Parts: sequence; structure tokens; C-alpha cells
Amino acid sequence: MGDNMSIKPSVLAAAFVVSVGSAQAESHRTDAQAEFVFNGVELSISTGFEQSATYAARFAAIAPDCATACIGGPTAAAGVQTLVEPEVLEFLAQIVGKNQGLLVDARLPKGREMGFIPGSVSLPAETVGPDSEFRDDILKALGARAFEDVFNFADAQSLVVYDSGPTQHDAKALITNLLAAGYPPEKIRYYRGGMQVWAVLGLTIQE
Repeated sequence: MGDNMSIKPSVLAAAFVVSVGSAQAESHRTDAQAEFVFNGVELSISTGFEQSATYAARFAAIAPDCATACIGGPTAAAGVQTLVEPEVLEFLAQIVGKNQGLLVDARLPKGREMGFIPGSVSLPAETVGPDSEFRDDILKALGARAFEDVFNFADAQSLVVYDSGPTQHDAKALITNLLAAGYPPEKIRYYRGGMQVWAVLGLTIQE
């Protein structure tokens, strides 16, 4: 993927805008599989990923962002549903694959370089923070409509947000920022397991 840490926020925002709306229909899901088209590419996710042990060790070694070992709670925010893996697969096949929503990776580019869920887009939490100059453009890319600095989220995309897993808090930070900007909680879902659980279960990972 190259040195993503050198990407400027403006480039990141532009790349995100290009990604929105790129998914296409023709998708289906089984209990442990999702097949769909995203960015013009046919993607397939299933268990039995050959390199799963390598990725599981990689994500297990991530240090938590607090002084002592910590595990995040089961929910991200009031009104935001927490999903498990079959529900994420269904979201990819039935929502992302039909261009009705996005699976959002809240990690910084350096974290995403370690591996990501196929069909997801990169949107670090900081890019929609209250001090981000790109926040409004990103909200519009997500489908929100602005009128005199007031956003209407009626047509905004449905989102599932994830990060590296229960010991990281980028996903919760992104959800907090989205809610603060007015994004409706019923349009946001949280995949708590993140890359840590995804890899342990042997699900397909891209890098």
C-alpha cells in the first residue's frame, strides 16, 4: 500500500470521497462467507484464511492505548448497535454490496497497513473531529446534506465502524465524533471484535 503515513489529510479526504458509492449490487452471504462487488472488484470473505495465524499474532501483539491492560466495553455509545462477525458479513453482502452503506476502518493509515477487512474504507477518527477542516466534506461524502451550516442526515450512509479490536479505541472515538457532528446513532453500528477477533476466526484479510 505504500507509506500511508505520508498521506496528507486533504489527500486522505479526497481518497475517501472517491471510495464512497463505489460498491455495486449482486451479492449474497452464507453464515461464514460473503461475496460482493466493491470498487469494481469481486470480493469474497470466508473462514480458513491461510495466513490467519500470522495476522492473529500480529494483532494480538498490539499494545493497548492505556497504561495497564484494558478491554473496552461491549457498546460504543447509546443507540449504537454492536455487531458480531456474521452480522458484519451480512452487512458487507447486503448493504455494502448494494451501495447502501460502508464498512469503516477507524485506524490511522499505519494501523491499516497491518491488514484490513476486504470492502472497508479508511476513515481515521481524527478526520471528523470537531477541529478537522475536512469534517464537513467527509460528512457530505457520507451522504449528509448541508444547508446554511446545518446538516440533514436523512440520506446519509449506514456505517459499521471497526478498529484493531477490544483493546483499541479508535472506533469508539470515530463514533463519538460522528455523533457529535449530528450523525444519527441508528445509522451507525460498531464491530467490537475488530481485526483481533476477525483474524483469530480465520476470516479473509487484505493488506
